[in-house]
Amino acid sequence: MANEIHESFSKVEAPQTNTVSLSDYAMVRQSGQLAQSDLRSNDALVGNGMLPAFELADSAVQHTAFKAPPPLKGTDITTKDMKDAGVSAAQEKDGDTKTTNARYPGGIEVSVSNGKTITTPDGHEITISNSNLVQVKPPIHESKEGSGVFVDKAGKVVAKVNDDGTVTVDTGDDGGFYKQTPEGVKKVAAIRSRDKKTWDEIDTDNPISNDMRKDMDQPRK
Repeated sequence: MANEIHESFSKVEAPQTNTVSLSDYAMVRQSGQLAQSDLRSNDALVGNGMLPAFELADSAVQHTAFKAPPPLKGTDITTKDMKDAGVSAAQEKDGDTKTTNARYPGGIEVSVSNGKTITTPDGHEITISNSNLVQVKPPIHESKEGSGVFVDKAGKVVAKVNDDGTVTVDTGDDGGFYKQTPEGVKKVAAIRSRDKKTWDEIDTDNPISNDMRKDMDQPRK
């Protein structure tokens, strides 16, 4: 599966690779020169009335235009630090609904929308938590379907869907970690495991990792 989208959506996309050797370039260049010479000869003959006017097909050089990804929907909220980390982000607003859309290195795209409270006709309130959509490209994939944990080909965790519906992405040693919420995208602190395959985000207001908290909750002998 070439593309994988969290919440069981999938898309197939074949990678495109363009390779050209030096000899290929020389052949293309020579063909281009010959085509230009043919055009000049044709123009001369047409001008002298020796040939009717017609167009020579110029198929010597064909260029495949690079297709940039479509712009993210919403107002650009990308900061300099985010650009340096290879992250771009935008925010959409529709009434009380806010949605952030972001692209991360490695082919990770994330959208996060805020939750809301709905009052039913009988007066009951239903609270909908933040919703998210995570799309990744191979070799990145979800470690287990529905887990919300995404890993690279080496099994290193690169993105996590958090319990509150937000998403945290590891952009690498140089870029650091970014958490995406409906309000925006911000850099956060995290501690990597010794094998650097997993990590634990640090709550700066209460800087105790989940692993440390679990350890503290264990009964002491």
